Amino acid sequence: MRVGRTRAVAVLLAGAAVFVLPLTASAHALPQSAVPAEGSEVQTAPAFVEITFGEMPDPRLSSITVVNGSGASVDAGPTVAVHGHPVELEVPLKHIGTGVYTVIWKTVSEVDGHLATGAYAFGVGVSATSANAHATRSVVSPSPSVLAVVARWLFFIGLMGIVGVASTSLAALRDVPRFATRALVALGVVAALGVAGIVDAEREAAGVTWAAVFSTSLGAVVVERLAALVVTALGVATVFVLGATSRRIGVALAGIGAAASMWVDVAASHAGAQAPAAVNLIVQWAHIVAGGVWIGGLLVLILAVRGQPSEVKGQAVRRFSTAAGVAIVVVALTGTFRAVIEIGSIGQLFGTPFGVLVLVKVALFLVLAVLGAVNRFGNVPRASSMLRGLRRVASTEIVIGTAVVLVAATLVNVAPPVASATAATTAQSTQLVVSGSDFATTVKVRLAVSPGAAGFNEFTLRVSNYDTGAAVHANSVQLEFAQPLRPQLGQSTLTLKHQSDGTFAARGANLAIAGIWEVAVIIENADSSTEVHLQMTTLSPAPIVTATRFKGLPTLYSIRLQDGWLAQVYIDPDKSGADEFHVTFFTNANETSEIDIATATIGMTAPGGTPTILVSRRLDPIGHFVADATVPAGATRYDIIATTQTGAAIATYVTITPGM
Repeated sequence: MRVGRTRAVAVLLAGAAVFVLPLTASAHALPQSAVPAEGSEVQTAPAFVEITFGEMPDPRLSSITVVNGSGASVDAGPTVAVHGHPVELEVPLKHIGTGVYTVIWKTVSEVDGHLATGAYAFGVGVSATSANAHATRSVVSPSPSVLAVVARWLFFIGLMGIVGVASTSLAALRDVPRFATRALVALGVVAALGVAGIVDAEREAAGVTWAAVFSTSLGAVVVERLAALVVTALGVATVFVLGATSRRIGVALAGIGAAASMWVDVAASHAGAQAPAAVNLIVQWAHIVAGGVWIGGLLVLILAVRGQPSEVKGQAVRRFSTAAGVAIVVVALTGTFRAVIEIGSIGQLFGTPFGVLVLVKVALFLVLAVLGAVNRFGNVPRASSMLRGLRRVASTEIVIGTAVVLVAATLVNVAPPVASATAATTAQSTQLVVSGSDFATTVKVRLAVSPGAAGFNEFTLRVSNYDTGAAVHANSVQLEFAQPLRPQLGQSTLTLKHQSDGTFAARGANLAIAGIWEVAVIIENADSSTEVHLQMTTLSPAPIVTATRFKGLPTLYSIRLQDGWLAQVYIDPDKSGADEFHVTFFTNANETSEIDIATATIGMTAPGGTPTILVSRRLDPIGHFVADATVPAGATRYDIIATTQTGAAIATYVTITPGM
């Protein structure tokens, strides 16, 4: 009954902790503040952009890029850490003028190796929410890859198993069974595979090659992980080559090595970034070690008590039950402590993916606790004469415990809601979908872009056979992006990765600015290569346009720009066929002062057609431009891209139907 009371007290303490612990947290290197601030309007052009993150970013794997309204970079140098402030990164800027600027950032946390990306805008002398703000505010931590979750699961299974072998052999069995040596080797291999997978997943997410890993913060963690595994391997070797007494030393050494590997992993996880760091590290480490003593040790126990029951086996079962009872209490208390820190509130427990995973883990833990109680109070007392019931219940515990470890492996790779709330992550629910086929009509593609706005997007491509609709296998799939109205930007490429559902996906900031984009889908196999050409227009708020109609004259379209500026547009003679497209820029709605324009580009996109650049010429010395155009019937889009003499960028568009 003593253990039962202890469990009851643990549950009460865990429940009370949820409501009384005044704890805070942050995880992943997410922005906490910035200079200039997000969405701000500053009157003096800044010399640099500086962002403060919640975790220490690795400056070798992180970047800040600032682009103007035309999508051109205004960086004057590389991204660096601020001296004396390792959680701050900054990038120097060229001399910039009035306009809206988009900040695109990427971080890889030096603490836990996790990737995060995002974008926001600020204005110099104009509102950051004007039509020239080319990026939707976003903060995104990509979903964990299958490799990252499976690798962490194998890592946990291997280490918890080794700890279970060591603790149960030394404390409960007081001997090292023959099968334990083989189990240690197998578990060590599983843990090593997990380490390799974890490192490869982090390397891939950070976008670095294996050759470059050791020049980054990821490399230091790799060395620490390998050192801890070496200690474990030495312990396993000792078990094999030495006598019975020394085998106990070897098992203990293997257990210490596994516990050390757990510590290295904990130090490179969310806990290492949360204050007070020492407390969180110890609590998280104790949580995993106690889980190994309980679940890993249970596997060793049921293997050790195979066959007919005896008093010796009964004593071993009772000793293990006592140790497992203590481990359950430790797991409950430490798990609750860490959950409170990482979730922050009851609302986020039920309203976030991280919180839901915690609820699943808690539910599975409660099932385990019930099964443990059945064994403790029903099967353990009669273990000297009957073991069948104990082994059956314990086997079920091991299966459920393996599922709990899988949930824990997923949680390690997901940003806690407190971190996301601190960074004020903006959810995006919009999506842009385009489809097409190759010239030979052999394949069809469907490209979904979410959220479909300028800035970072998630690209998901489905490739299917044109005739049958069956999914098409590909060795390599790439997207090539170009903006036809801004050829000076050049091309960018994004490599898509094959997903378990047959699609190809990746995340990138290739749609850096708003407007029309040409996308080439390149599908490669060993003996063939296919291209599909698509066109898309980023989703963004439509400009405010006022149409004024005059009898016998062309319709005049007034487009509202940033800071009260105005663009006036008309086509003459306002009918399909040969026309002149006119645009004039003004500093105010009264049309009393033209804006001094340095360059202007005008693009025309016919209904269902591709963009073409019209040859424009200056009609007056300041802000009036005209271009000859063969205007089609139907609604035609005209993109207007201009730069003032002071360097401010203007980008807008208007849709005109001739004669309307």
